[in-house]
Amino acid sequence: MKLHLCVSQQTNEVHPYRFSATGIQVYSFEEVMYHVYHHWKQSVDDFVSPGLAAWVHDSLGLSLIAAKMKEIARIESFSEQMLSFLEIIEYFDESDLTAILPHLQHWEKRLEWETYKERADDLMRRGEPGKAIALYRRALQFDENVPILNNLGVACMQTEAYGEACRYLQSALKIDGKCIDLMKHYTEALIAARRFDDSLQTLERVARLVGPSDADILYLRGELALGMGDSNKAISYFEQAIAISPQEHYMFRLSDVYASRRQFEKALEAVGRKSISTGQHSAVTALMKEADLHQLAGDMPSAVSAICKAAEIKPSHTELWVRLARYHRLNYDLSKAAEAIEKALSLDSSNERAILESARIQKNMGHTKVYQQQLKGVLAGFKSRYRE
Repeated sequence: MKLHLCVSQQTNEVHPYRFSATGIQVYSFEEVMYHVYHHWKQSVDDFVSPGLAAWVHDSLGLSLIAAKMKEIARIESFSEQMLSFLEIIEYFDESDLTAILPHLQHWEKRLEWETYKERADDLMRRGEPGKAIALYRRALQFDENVPILNNLGVACMQTEAYGEACRYLQSALKIDGKCIDLMKHYTEALIAARRFDDSLQTLERVARLVGPSDADILYLRGELALGMGDSNKAISYFEQAIAISPQEHYMFRLSDVYASRRQFEKALEAVGRKSISTGQHSAVTALMKEADLHQLAGDMPSAVSAICKAAEIKPSHTELWVRLARYHRLNYDLSKAAEAIEKALSLDSSNERAILESARIQKNMGHTKVYQQQLKGVLAGFKSRYRE
């Protein structure tokens, strides 16, 4: 048996390091090593960064290790760099390092654009399209191909940068003008950018290729009708799309139309068509949508009830507790709002939505100084990210 002694010689319970891609917070160097080993693809921007080295030096008091990290940052080979970092203390045995080395070498040998795209795709799966866009653009510097341009266009759509989405998707179509998915994405981007004449031309072209009864075509016709102000026609097209393919996105868009018309019962009925027995993620998404509709209708108790059900399914979902706190606050139940936001912050103390909601609750409770301090912290975070 071999003992692994902790290298940290001072306690650190106040200043964690937060990995940028995963959002995971660590308080010791051993936790850093564990994170880098098990999430090495998501750690590439952190493990030899000046920020992590400074944290190791200042918060952990490990000046020698921080100095070694700076030396490792100068190594050009990625696999050698990562392996040197994992060997910086006696945390992993030889079998652990032997097991990970082939994966590091294989990843290093891949083309640069594939590496950036893979990291960006991972951020998209995590729901962070803004961060993904930066990596997709870096990938474009090495190769301008359809997968990168398509995914970059989709990411821009998710951040409501519709003009940019149109440009990237149009560039992709110049490379592969027969790709059906690309044409559909481009059509949706044109509609969102309110370029209705161009979107109609593209829509008719792809409709001739896939047929008029394709569910996506009907959905896009609904989006076009909605953009042009004809909600009745939009409802008809969304209903037709759902009848062919009962996708969650179609149902939610139908509910959005009903909600915009203040027909909340029909909006809730549209969301309710999605069976909550199809998996945890689907159930939570449907309940969040239901809660939003109850809030729009001014029925805060029902909004609270829906989010509570979602939190029972996914109790570690920070956003659910933030929403629950907001609904309690809007329902003037500040004690329950404070309890919910405390739970959210216990799950992720650096979550800016949670901190901002906590500030609002503190303001409503008359704690002006705490409100101002928390708001100042959020603004400092915004400035820091903007500079980055």
